[in-house]
Amino acid sequence: MTITWKYDGNSLTSYGVVTVLNDYLDIPQRRGENISLPFNDGTFYVPKFYDQRIITIGMAIVSNTATEQDTIFDNLKKLFGVRSQKVLQYTREDATIYNANASVDAPIQTERIHDTFARIAVEFVLNQPFFRLSTQTSTIITIDASPKTGTVANGGTFEERNPTITLTGPLTNPVITNITNGVSLTYTGVISAGHTVIITQDSTGQYTATHSVSGNVIGNVTHSGDTALMVLAIGDNSIDITSSVATTGEVKFEFYPPYL
Repeated sequence: MTITWKYDGNSLTSYGVVTVLNDYLDIPQRRGENISLPFNDGTFYVPKFYDQRIITIGMAIVSNTATEQDTIFDNLKKLFGVRSQKVLQYTREDATIYNANASVDAPIQTERIHDTFARIAVEFVLNQPFFRLSTQTSTIITIDASPKTGTVANGGTFEERNPTITLTGPLTNPVITNITNGVSLTYTGVISAGHTVIITQDSTGQYTATHSVSGNVIGNVTHSGDTALMVLAIGDNSIDITSSVATTGEVKFEFYPPYL
C-alpha cells in the first residue's frame, strides 16, 4: 500500500506520477504574537491559532504523443480551474483515509521538458488547516441521572473545537462540562421529549442552535472556559452533564477527528 492522493474524487496518479510532497507531514504555521509589556523582560505567552496551510504536490506527466499531453493539461485545467473548494483526500499506508477542503488559487507551476514530458507543481490551499478522518465519531450519553458522567474520545492529533452537539429531550437547563479541560456549555430552557436542539458551527464560522420546533435558539446557549462553545481534547474526555430533568434525554457528540 502506498500513499495516494485524490482531488474532487479524481486520482492524481491518473494524470501523472506524484514526485514531490511538501508540508503534509509538517504542522501549519501558527498565527498570533506574544505580548510585550513595558518594564518587563521578554514577552508574555499568548496561545496561538493555526493559520491556513498550503500542501504542494509535484507531478511528472509523461505521454505517448504531444496531442495526448495537451489533453492531459486540458483535463488538469478542468480539475483545478474551478472557483470553489473541493475535497483533497489522501490514503495513508495503513489504508486510513483523510479529507480536507482545498482550493487551487495559484497558477500551476509548469516546466515543459519536451512535447511528451512535463513537470508541474500544484499548491492546494486548506483554509481550515486540518485533515479530518473520513469516519465520523459519534458518542451518545443518556441523561438518566444528574450529574451523569461519560467519555468522549477524540482520536485525532489536535483538539476538536467545534463538535456538533445534539440535545434530545426531555432535558431542562442542561449543563455540559468537559472535566478534562474545564470547558462548559449551558442550554437554558426546556427541551420536551422527542424535541431536539442542534448546536454547531456553520461554514461561515457562525455558531447556531436550532430547535426542532422553535427554530433559532442560539440566545439560550452560553459557554465558559474557551472561545469555542465546546472543546474536546486529544484522547479521552471526561464529560459531566447535569439536567433538572434526568430520565431518558440524550446528549450526542459528533465530529470527524482532526489531524494536523
